[in-house]
Amino acid sequence: MNWILWILGALALLMGIVTSYILFLARTSDNPLRKIFTYILLAMMNGMLLGPAFYFSGIGNISITDTVALSAGMMSLEIVYPLILFVRSIEDENINIKISFKLIIFLTILDEFLMSLDFNSFLSSRTIIAQFSSNLPGLFSMTVSSPWFVFPMSLEMALTAIMAIRNEDRRPFIFILLQSIVMFFTPTIISGNLWVSISIFASGVIMTVLLIFMFERLYRDSFVKRRFSSYILEILFIYGIMMIGVMVFQYNSMKILVSIAIIAEMVVYINAILRKNYFHESGKVYWLADKKWSTMFLVDVFIAEFAMGATFDFQYYGTSFFINSLGLTPFSGSIFSVIPEFFYNSIIFVGGITGSPWFLIMMGFEMGSLVVFKIMKTRELENRIRLGLMIVAYGIYSILIPSFIVSNSKIYPFLGWSMGIGTAGGLVPALIIPMLLTYVVSGSLSLLFGARQLCSVFCTAPMMYQGTFYNSMKKFNRTTKTAKYISKGGERNTIYRIASLTVYISLAIAALFSFLYHYHYINYDLYGTDPLAFIYIILFDIMWYAVFLTMPYFGNYGCINTGYCHWGNFNRFVGKHGLFKLKVRDPKQCVTCKTKDCATACPVGLSSQPGSFISDGQFKNSRCVGVGDCVEACPYENIFFYDVRNFLKEKIVKKQD
Repeated sequence: MNWILWILGALALLMGIVTSYILFLARTSDNPLRKIFTYILLAMMNGMLLGPAFYFSGIGNISITDTVALSAGMMSLEIVYPLILFVRSIEDENINIKISFKLIIFLTILDEFLMSLDFNSFLSSRTIIAQFSSNLPGLFSMTVSSPWFVFPMSLEMALTAIMAIRNEDRRPFIFILLQSIVMFFTPTIISGNLWVSISIFASGVIMTVLLIFMFERLYRDSFVKRRFSSYILEILFIYGIMMIGVMVFQYNSMKILVSIAIIAEMVVYINAILRKNYFHESGKVYWLADKKWSTMFLVDVFIAEFAMGATFDFQYYGTSFFINSLGLTPFSGSIFSVIPEFFYNSIIFVGGITGSPWFLIMMGFEMGSLVVFKIMKTRELENRIRLGLMIVAYGIYSILIPSFIVSNSKIYPFLGWSMGIGTAGGLVPALIIPMLLTYVVSGSLSLLFGARQLCSVFCTAPMMYQGTFYNSMKKFNRTTKTAKYISKGGERNTIYRIASLTVYISLAIAALFSFLYHYHYINYDLYGTDPLAFIYIILFDIMWYAVFLTMPYFGNYGCINTGYCHWGNFNRFVGKHGLFKLKVRDPKQCVTCKTKDCATACPVGLSSQPGSFISDGQFKNSRCVGVGDCVEACPYENIFFYDVRNFLKEKIVKKQD
C-alpha cells in the first residue's frame, strides 16, 4: 500500500507543478497560440480525470477499457472547439481568441476536485455512491478537505508566486506565498489529533506572521494598490470564515465551512494570478485617508484573530472543557426566555474568547512585534525603555499571572486592573480594602509619574495602540470629523460626558448588586454570573474592541478621548494634580520652530503644546498619557519628560547650593 501512496503522491505533485506552470503561462500569455495552449492543457487534464470519476461513481458497470475511451472522448470534445477557433484565427486575423478567465478558474478547480475524488475513491475501494449516497455536502467536504486537493493547491500557489515574484512588485506575491503555507496546514485534511494540533498552531503562527507583514508594509508605504487592497480584504474575510469553520470542525467534525472557504480562496487567488497587471493597475488606496477601507481591514483582521484565538483555546483545553468552562446557559422556555438567553450566551462566548489566554498570547505576539518595530525606530532612550516595559507588563499582568500562575485571578484586585472596579469578578466584601489599596497604589504612581504608568505601560491598550501600524492611525484624530471633535473638546464634549457617565453608572449599579448579592441581601444573578463580572465582560472583553476597531472614526486612543475607560479616567484625574508634565529646554526654540511637529505627533490629538511651551515652557493636560511621540517628533530634541525624578533632582541641587 505504501508504494501506491508514493505513486499517487508523485502524480499529485506533478499535477501541482503542471497546473502552476499553466496558470503562469495563462498570466503571461500575449498571443493566440499561448492562450489556446493553456486552455487545451487544462481541458486535457479535465477529460483525463473525468473518466476515472465515472468509473468510481458506481453508476453502471464501466470497465477499465471503457474508462480510457471515455477519458479520450472527453478530452477530444473539450479541445475541439478552441482548436477550430485557433484555425479560424490563422485564416482571418480579425478573429480574436478570447478564453474566459472564469472558464480557466473553473477548469483549474475542477481538475483538482476530480483528482482528489479519484484518488480518495481508489484508496477507499468504494464507489462514490456507496460512500455518500445522496449526501452531496459530504461528498464536497471530503473531496475538498483532502490532502489530494489542498496540498497540490498550496503547491500551485507557492510556485506561481515564486515564478511571478522575479520581475514584479514582491509584496503581493510574498502575501500569496504565506497564503500557500497557511493552506498547507489546513486542519481538516488529515485525520488524527496530532495533525489537527500541529496544523492549528502552525497555521495560526503563519497567519499571524502574514498579518504582521501586512501591517508593517502598510505602515511603511501609507498606501496600497487598489486591486491589491481588494485582494487583501477578500482573503482576510475568507480567513475569518475558514477559522470559524475550523471552530465548527473542532466542535462537531463538520468540514463544510472550511471546504467552502478553501474554494473561495482559490477563486480569489486564481482570478488574481491569471491577470498579468492585476496587482499593478492604476489607482492607489491611501488607507490613512480612507476610513471605510481601514475599518473594513480592522474588522476583517479582528474576525480572523478572534476565530484563530478560539481554535487555539479549543485545541489546548479541549473543545468541550473550554465551552463548559464558560458557563453558558441552556436554552429553555418560550421565545421570551430564549432571546435573552441567546444574547447572554453570545456575550459570554465572545468575552470568553477575547479574554482567554491564547487569544491574548496571539494578540501579544502580533501587537508586540509592531511595538518592537517601533522601538527600533525610537530615538529617545526613555521611550525605548517605556516601550520595553510595556511589552513586559502585558506579558506578566495580562497573560502570565492571571492565566498560568494564579489559579483564580478574579479574586485578586491587583491583577486585571482593566476597569478599576472588580477584577473580572464580583465585589466580594473581603476584597473591598484590597481594591481600595489598588486605587491608592495606582493613584500614587500617577501622582509621581503621571497617568502614563497605566495608559502607556500597565494597561493592555498601549500594546494595541503603540505599534507602528496602529500608532500611525493617530492621523485620523486630525482628519475625521468625529475624531477631531472629541480630540479638541476633551472632557467637555458631549460624547465624553455620555460615555464616561454611562460607564460610571453601569459599574456603580453592577457593583452595588454584586455587593448585596455576596452579602445575601438579594438573590439575583445573571444566569449564574455575578452582575459586576458580567458588566466587566461587556465593557472590557467586547465593547473595548468596538472602540479599537472604530479608530478611523473616533481616532487613536479612543478609550481616552471618549471617556470610555473608568480606570484611565481616575488615574488621569489624579495625574492632573501630580508632578508629571512635558517641559522644553529652550522656549525660544519653539518660537522659531516652523513645523510644530509635536502638535501633529500626539496620538491623543492634543495640539496646544507649542503655545504652552512658548508661554510657560511646559505643557500639562489630563489627557496627556506620556506616550512620548511629541518628544520623538521634535526635530531639535527640545522636549523632555518631567516627573518625580526631576523634582527630586531639583530639590537636591537647591539643598546643595
